[in-house]
Amino acid sequence: MTLPVVVAAKESVAWTLVRARGVDARTFLQGQLSCDLADLNSEKVVQGLVLTPAGDVVTSLWCYLDPEGVDLVVRTEVVDPTLSTLRRFLLRTKCSFELVTESPGPYESVGEQVLLGEPGPAEFITGLSAHTFGQHFVASHVSFTKGCYTGQELVGRLDARGGNTPYRLARMSGGDEEQMDRLARSIGPQGENSRQGVTTVVRDQGIRALALVHRTLMGDEVDGVLDGVRVEILHSQASVAN
Repeated sequence: MTLPVVVAAKESVAWTLVRARGVDARTFLQGQLSCDLADLNSEKVVQGLVLTPAGDVVTSLWCYLDPEGVDLVVRTEVVDPTLSTLRRFLLRTKCSFELVTESPGPYESVGEQVLLGEPGPAEFITGLSAHTFGQHFVASHVSFTKGCYTGQELVGRLDARGGNTPYRLARMSGGDEEQMDRLARSIGPQGENSRQGVTTVVRDQGIRALALVHRTLMGDEVDGVLDGVRVEILHSQASVAN
C-alpha cells in the first residue's frame, strides 16, 4: 500500500446519482442492499451497503424514494464497481440503472469526510467486512430483521460472534502522514497479508487522516496518543459512548 496524496481539507467530493427504475427495482435492491428499503419513505433517507457474496464492502450509499423507483447516491469513484456488483444478479428482472452526474451528497469535502469519520473508496478498496468500520457503522447501515440479501450470511455470522474483526477504522492527527502510516503498520500482518495503513489524508492547520489499524494497536482504548500521534478508533460502541 502506497501513501495516499495529502489533499486540502476543502477539496470537493464527487457524487453520482444512480436512478434504479422498473417495476422490480425496489424488490431487486431489497435483495441486494444491506439496509431495509421497507423503511424508505418520502421523508426518510436510508443508509446501506453493497456487499460481495463474501460479505466484503463494495461501497456505502444513501437511498431515496422516488415515485418511479429508488435513487442511490454513491461516491463517483466507486460507481463502476457498484453497478458491476449489482448487475451481476440482475437476471430476468425489470430493473435498469441510469447515471446522473454531479449529484449533491451527504458531505461536500474530503475534510468533512475525515471529520465525520466516514469510510469511503480508499477504505473500501481494501476488501474488508462492514464490522471493520465499527459497530455503530454497522447499526446505521445494516438491517438484521429484513429478508435475505447478498453477503447477509457472513455479516450475520460475524455480528453473532461479536463483530471482532482484525482491523479497525481510526482517525489520526499530529505528526505527518509518514509517521502516521508507520504507526498504523507497526502492528499486524506484514507483506502481502497486510491491510493496515493510512488511507485518506487531509491538511488543514495540520495533518489528519483516516487509517486502518490492527485491533491490537490500541488495546482496549479507543482514544489515545502513541508516538506523538493521536489515534481515535471510530464508530465502536465504546467510542460512541464516550
